[in-house]
Amino acid sequence: MAVTTSSRSGAHVTLVFTVHSESEDPLEQGSYGIGLCLEAGISTTCRSDPSTNTGLTVIINGNPSEEELHSAVLSECIEFDSELASMHHTFDIQSQLPFSQGFGLSAAGALSAARCLLAMSSLPVENQDRAAWMIAHRVERKLSGGLGDVTALHAGGIARRNNPGSPYHMVDGNFISGPGQSESWNSPIPVLAVWRKTQSRHTSEYIDSPHWSNKIRNAGNQVMKSLGVNEWNESRWTQIIESADEFAEESGLLDDAERRELLNEVRWALRSFEPRLSILLCMLGESVVVIPHDITDDGWIEHAEILIDRLTDLGFLSTRIGRIS
Repeated sequence: MAVTTSSRSGAHVTLVFTVHSESEDPLEQGSYGIGLCLEAGISTTCRSDPSTNTGLTVIINGNPSEEELHSAVLSECIEFDSELASMHHTFDIQSQLPFSQGFGLSAAGALSAARCLLAMSSLPVENQDRAAWMIAHRVERKLSGGLGDVTALHAGGIARRNNPGSPYHMVDGNFISGPGQSESWNSPIPVLAVWRKTQSRHTSEYIDSPHWSNKIRNAGNQVMKSLGVNEWNESRWTQIIESADEFAEESGLLDDAERRELLNEVRWALRSFEPRLSILLCMLGESVVVIPHDITDDGWIEHAEILIDRLTDLGFLSTRIGRIS
C-alpha cells in the first residue's frame, strides 16, 4: 500500500560566511557566519509505493525536475532502512522561491525530503529528525550545494553559525549534537526577496574554487572578528546590516555576476524608501533581500512590492524572518 508523507522547510539567506571544507569528513565541513531564516520556502510531499518499480520521480512546481539531490537523500536514508530501496518515491515539491539564487533551497529540499522518507522508515521516531538534519548536511556537501545552510536552519531566526559542520553526527549508533553549532534570536521582521529570473552560478563554482574560497574566507574572518563575539540579540541588527555590506565588498562577490547592477537596480526602484531600508546581497545567488533599519517597521513592504513590479523585470516575494524548518 502506498504511503504519503509531507514536510516543509523555510529558506535561508546567507549574508556573511567563511569556507571550511578541508576536512575529509563532510560532517565537519561547513562555514561560520550569519544569515536570515525565512518563513517562505519549500513544501514537500512524498508518495512511496511498494507495488511499482523502484526509483524516484521529482516534480517541482508542477514540472519534472532533476533527481540528483533527492536521489542522494534517498541513498542516505536507505542506510537507516533498506526497505526504502524497494519502493518508488514520487516527490511533489512546491517552492515559493527560485533554486540556485542564494536562498538555501537545496538545504531546505534535502531536509524536507529526508524527513518524508524517514517518517515511513523503521528508524525510531525519536531519532528521525536528528538523522534528517545530518543527512541534509551530508547531501549538501556531497553535491557542493552549500556549506552552512542546514546548520543555520537548525537555529532558525537570525542565525549566527559559530562552528562549521553538521548539527548532528553519530557515535556508536547514537546521534550526538555537532560539530556544527549555531544560535539565533527571532523577530518577525518583514523581508522582500528580489532576484533575477535568469539562472545563477552554482554554489560549487565558488566554494570549490581556491581563488574564491580564499577571498571569501579572508573577508568572512575579518567581519566575524567583531560580529562573531558577544551576546547575539536584537541589539546586533544594525551591525548585521553594516557587516553584510562590508563582506560583499571585501570578498569581491559584489562585483561578480553583475551583482552590483542588480543592487543598484533595486535601490533605484525603492529610492523613495531609502532612509528606511537596506538592500543586502544574498550569498551566492543573483538576488537581494530588502529589510528595514527598524525591525518594527512593516509599513513599507506592500508599496515596495508594487515598485519592484512596475519598475523592474525582477522576481520578488514578501515574507518574514521565521523559525520555520
